[in-house]
Amino acid sequence: MEGKLTKLDKIRINNRRKQILKTDTEKEKILSQTQTATLLDYIKWIGDFDFDTMPFREADALVLCLASYFEILPLFAEGRKSAKFSECAELLDSGRARLMITGGDMGNEGIFRAAAESKRFGELEITDYVDKLTTDPPLQFATMCFRYKGKFAFIAFRGTDSSLAGWEENFMISFTRTTAQNLAAEHVSMLIEPGCEWYIGGHSKGGNLALTAACVLDDEQLALVKRIFVLDGPGLCPEVFDEKLIHRIDSQTTRIIPEYDVIGKLFEPRITDTRIVKSYRSGIEQHSLASWMVDHGQLSKAPGNAPGSRWINSLIDEWIAALPIEERAVFVKELFDAMEEEGINDLQEVSPEYFGNLIIRLSGKSATTRKVAKSLPRKMLIDDVEKPRLSERFKKFFKNSVVLIAIILILAGVGFILGRKLILDIIAVSVVAAMAAIEVFVIIRRLIRTKGRLDGLRERIIITVALIALIPIVLIKNMAKFILGSFIFGVLFISVAYLAGQAAYKESRIFMRVVNIFECVLCVAAGVIFLLIPSGWVALFAIILASVMFADAAVRIGFAIWCRVRQHGSKGLLAPEPAGNESSEL
Repeated sequence: MEGKLTKLDKIRINNRRKQILKTDTEKEKILSQTQTATLLDYIKWIGDFDFDTMPFREADALVLCLASYFEILPLFAEGRKSAKFSECAELLDSGRARLMITGGDMGNEGIFRAAAESKRFGELEITDYVDKLTTDPPLQFATMCFRYKGKFAFIAFRGTDSSLAGWEENFMISFTRTTAQNLAAEHVSMLIEPGCEWYIGGHSKGGNLALTAACVLDDEQLALVKRIFVLDGPGLCPEVFDEKLIHRIDSQTTRIIPEYDVIGKLFEPRITDTRIVKSYRSGIEQHSLASWMVDHGQLSKAPGNAPGSRWINSLIDEWIAALPIEERAVFVKELFDAMEEEGINDLQEVSPEYFGNLIIRLSGKSATTRKVAKSLPRKMLIDDVEKPRLSERFKKFFKNSVVLIAIILILAGVGFILGRKLILDIIAVSVVAAMAAIEVFVIIRRLIRTKGRLDGLRERIIITVALIALIPIVLIKNMAKFILGSFIFGVLFISVAYLAGQAAYKESRIFMRVVNIFECVLCVAAGVIFLLIPSGWVALFAIILASVMFADAAVRIGFAIWCRVRQHGSKGLLAPEPAGNESSEL
């Protein structure tokens, strides 16, 4: 894993620690020698130094919010009001500190133990520990306060555990102010008082609770808060909370989300100081705090969100925005009623056989629930069930760009030969008709959803009418078909040339780099020719271009076969992959 320290890194860090213990002048340079490290590495580096020596930093907020996911109730038995963070290590040893998080441990326990055993975090005093779980009303709420020598205090809110009540409450933020949000506001207003610097933070649902609690603080208490940390947490539903509340705390808030962000985009809070952090996991698993990366002692910044997460976010936003707040309430209540009827109390208990019965129960609920369930985009259902081995092999095969591009080249070549005389006519009419059909579909759908209102649709309607009027012109006028088709093909080939040039730049294999450069030059030439060619030469050029595409595809397929033979040797092309080997020559 990229985040792990090399032996050389460890030697440098240990030497730097020894120097700092002797001379305090370079204490801020302890983390300057390493990068792309994990949160666990960060604790190991900085754990020898208290907060007087190394002041509080953003990565510390991640550690404390992660620690809030552990149930440490035994430390507060018999009316005890406070405990040292270092005592949590003994709870782990005795098996009495439970990790309360959906999805199991992803390195959380290792981070929690390292923090408890370190000088930096072990000295913190844990106070005001609250842990509540009820089903009526649905409530899952946990928080703890970390205090350091009367100098600062950090109020951390736990995110969602695996309880059904906790997840129902998550859904409820889309239409009402929840019990947990009310408790968070009361808890923070009760704790904050003059005498030290205050921090408020939380991850996931905990981030939402931190945001809610800070938003409703009175002016005097809010002035005592140095920083609010919202770690991949949902924002506030605009139908429930006034959006001006976010503006009130914007200057004091830091919002941190991973590259593949889904949870933090729900009712996305518009926070000026929003950071995107790198993670060593992929997909939805980047939500795990334990996977976030550190670079030179600070959070490892990413340039932007992953395209896949942006697509899922747009689907979720579209789905929620299309539902009136009353329908959200009915759907959530009946969904979780159905789960309770199935005997589900904890999401860890859910297995695939539950889903069939759950769908049957939902189909017997109200018309509102059936309507909402049907509108749920399929891709919003994140499925981490292991796929069959055969489907995985097909997935790897088609993910292979060498083979896939070869298949596309062959299909394109066949298309050029079959339609060589009418290729420009076909493409011109098809593109115009497709654009018009899409616009008509979008307009009709918007009219249905807005009950006939034309707000924001007038310009779109004008464009659609123009596209529809263009179709008969293109069909009747040969020159119009030729000019439009030439333009479309010219732009298409020049765009493909750009992609091939990018692929050549990134390609590490010499042979494939040469192939990509050839394709880049070919596509530039084809694009220019299609823009300038007379109509009488189109059929001949189509045949020549198809022949070159077939040759290019043959070269790619030959290279793929050669790589596979070299990889598997005498085992043959269809031999199974060695266990644990995910590399590919292709």
